[in-house]
Amino acid sequence: MTTERSIAHRMTIAYLVGLTLLAVLSSAVHFLLDGVIVQQQDSATVINVAGRQRMLSQRIALLAADMEDGKADARNQMLEAAQAMERAQDALINGGDLGIARALSPAARALYFDGPAPLDAKVRSYLGAVARYAAGGDDATGAYTQITRMARSELLPDLDAAVKLFEREAQDDVAWMRTAQKVVLATLLLTLALEAVFIFHPLVRMVRNYAAHLYEMATQDGLTGLPNRRHFMETADRQFQIARRTGQPLAALVLDLDHFKQINDTHGHATGDAVLRHFAEVATRVLRAGDMISRTGGEEFALMLPLMNRSGALTVAEKLRQAIAEQPDEALPAITVSVGVSISDPADRSVEELLRRADKALYDAKAAGRNRVSLILAT
Repeated sequence: MTTERSIAHRMTIAYLVGLTLLAVLSSAVHFLLDGVIVQQQDSATVINVAGRQRMLSQRIALLAADMEDGKADARNQMLEAAQAMERAQDALINGGDLGIARALSPAARALYFDGPAPLDAKVRSYLGAVARYAAGGDDATGAYTQITRMARSELLPDLDAAVKLFEREAQDDVAWMRTAQKVVLATLLLTLALEAVFIFHPLVRMVRNYAAHLYEMATQDGLTGLPNRRHFMETADRQFQIARRTGQPLAALVLDLDHFKQINDTHGHATGDAVLRHFAEVATRVLRAGDMISRTGGEEFALMLPLMNRSGALTVAEKLRQAIAEQPDEALPAITVSVGVSISDPADRSVEELLRRADKALYDAKAAGRNRVSLILAT
């Protein structure tokens, strides 16, 4: 029992560990999916803002051309576009604005700030030229020339490169998330498999063994291993009902070990228990596979013999009596058995009537000197 409790304790701990691991993995999946959603939203926003930078650079150049042609509202629109481009530039670099949560990655930062002609410096120079052109003055012509040149050849390729970089980073993030998802899923499945093998399967086996043990306790005699009285009576009643319905014979035998009390008094109860076990072993060897013998009391036993008529029942009873008398265990005192026999009758209303006649026949055998077989038929 202590070993079983120890096993159950270890299995309970393993089960709790498994549940905890499953909870952790489930939480990891939740946060992973949440991270994927946030990451994708942020990546989409970054790509959108970077694409707007490209569009705004061309819009500013067109508005500068309109201003050069003398359109009155072009100046304000150009300044608004420049302001939007500057704000977008700051959001891309630092994050925290326009729905962008993160700052530049190392690769993007290198594009914007490293090298002889970094993108951020080009954008700032472009916006500076826009401000000078909008202010007018002596430098307006040079500023307009710079806006036109940069918009056509210098700024647009780098803005395109920025968009492509952000798209590639978004794809890399998705690929990483997919790999992480596969790892978590594989770990989750492995955990379930390990739980099935090392927890649930042993648990089911233990429950099945306990159920079998409980069934044995409910149906077997603990000392001899034979069916107990309750199980015997249930089975005997079913056999009686079948015999009554089909008209086939059914024999009942009631046995009692002779002078068993003297064995207990003289040799002790341990020897008496050994005698009972010896009797059960011998009887089981002698009887047919379909015959049912049960320990119904201290030294009392009962048998049901389906499809057995009078002569057959007497033959079995005598064979059993002789086997007990002629197969002594040298380590145990010699024993004999008295047997009462009865045969089912159409007038019998229950199996109890059949057993009562066998019990009365047993008392006749004991009264006649024991170690013998007696038969009583229905009257």
